[in-house]
This record gives sequence, structure tokens and C-alpha cells, in this order.
Amino acid sequence: MINFLLGQPSTDLLSTEIFSRAAQEAFAAPGAADRMLQYAHEKGNPLFLERLAKFLSAEYKDDVPVKNLCATPGASLAVQHILTMLTRPASTTRFAFFQNPTYHFEYKIFSDVGFTDNQFVGVPEDSDGLCTDSFEEILRARFPAGPEVSDDAFYSAVLYCVPTHANPSSTILSHARRAELVRLAREYNVLVICDDVYDMLTFDQDPLPRRLVAYDLDDLQHKQCGRPVVISNGSFSKILAPGSRAGWIEAHPELVDRLGLWYGLHCMPLLSIHTAF
Repeated sequence: MINFLLGQPSTDLLSTEIFSRAAQEAFAAPGAADRMLQYAHEKGNPLFLERLAKFLSAEYKDDVPVKNLCATPGASLAVQHILTMLTRPASTTRFAFFQNPTYHFEYKIFSDVGFTDNQFVGVPEDSDGLCTDSFEEILRARFPAGPEVSDDAFYSAVLYCVPTHANPSSTILSHARRAELVRLAREYNVLVICDDVYDMLTFDQDPLPRRLVAYDLDDLQHKQCGRPVVISNGSFSKILAPGSRAGWIEAHPELVDRLGLWYGLHCMPLLSIHTAF
């Protein structure tokens, strides 16, 4: 039975036998005590990251290097950690922008790390996803003196969005708007957190636009322009099982290095079990 209210899949779709076999194999392997129950590598189990890079490269049909990946304990905790490490809501980071409508649980996460209601700003969308023209107008209104240049490691604002199969509207951000969104984010020092949890759940024949982080990485590689501004937040909760509580972020190595240490302390043993699949 499927619970549409909570978005729960039918339990007969959940592979308990596979998880059981993988856990037994992982705990029975040599060195299991160190791999499974000890503090882990800063960015996650190296074997997991290597297999994850191959998996994502095949699914996205786009190269995803290991250096751009970091393991996480799921998408929601990843958002909380990203905000904690890369934003300062009481000082540098003045606004939190949201694709409107958006996934409602995100407000609680943003509030928990210190953002207040008067910092929340909605950005409208249409059939092509988030309206970048409207977003530019909003940025100009919120930063009337022009883009703020910060010498510290934090961002002037943060945007949460779901570029592909947005929750709840299901829109897909167009190629042109993805490129424009990265340009605006870089110009106004906005960190863009993309929940890319639905990219592998499309049934359309036409290929999807590349995930937003790819546009950011390409710009940095070819133009050497400023700091990275996009983080792709992925999770196995939507493609394997809600309770798997294992995921990843994909971003420029500069951001991956800043975010990595906390994950290494919190992402075992589930990620070790995932390497046994």
C-alpha cells in the first residue's frame, strides 16, 4: 500500500533482503571493526565514493569525479550542515531565497540554523522553473547598492531550489535559466543549494538539462571566475529506500573540502554497507 500523503513507497518495493545481505557481508569482511564502527574518512568511505562516482557518471551521462563528491547522512541533514558551515544568517548572509512553491520542511531547517522569517523571500516560477528574470529583480531590490563583496568565506545570500521535477510543482528548470541562475549567483555572491533527488526518476524521452552544479563547475574551469556557488544535494532515499539515510553532495573541491570533516565523523556504517551492494 502506498501512502501518498507522506510520499511513502509500498513496502514490497523495499529491498530488505539486499540490505540484510549487504550488512552481513560488510560486517564479516576483514577490518570491519575499523571500517564500520570507527571514525571514518573526512569525505566518506573511499570505496563508496569511487563507486558513487561511477554510478552518477553513468546515470547523469556526464563525468562526475571523486574529488567533487562528499558522503552525507541524507539530503535533509546535508542542507542543515551546508547552511551551518557556509552561511552566517546573523551577519554576512542577509537573505534566504526559496523557489515558490517549495518543499515546506526546508523552512524548519533554515530556522534551526538561525534564519528568521523576515529573511525568507520567495522567487516565483512558471512552466520553465524558477523565473531568473524575477530573481534578478529581487536581488537588485534586496541589494540596491549592487552586489556585496565579502572577504570572508561566507555567502551574502542563499537560494534553495529543486531544478529538476521540483517539489511540489514538478517543473524543470530550462537550460537557459540554469546558465543565467549561475551567473546571478556568482554576481551577487549567492550560495545555491539544489535538491537533485529526483533527477534519476524521470520517464521522459528527452534528455534533462545538466544539473546546475555542472554549469558552475564548467564556468570555474574555463573562465576562472570567482568562488563556486552551487552545491548538488543527492540522496538514496528517493531511489533506493527512504530509510537508507545515505546521500552525497557534488560541488567544487573547495566546497567539498570545507564540508567534508563532519561527514566523515557521522556517515558510518551505512555508507560502508552501501559499498557491499
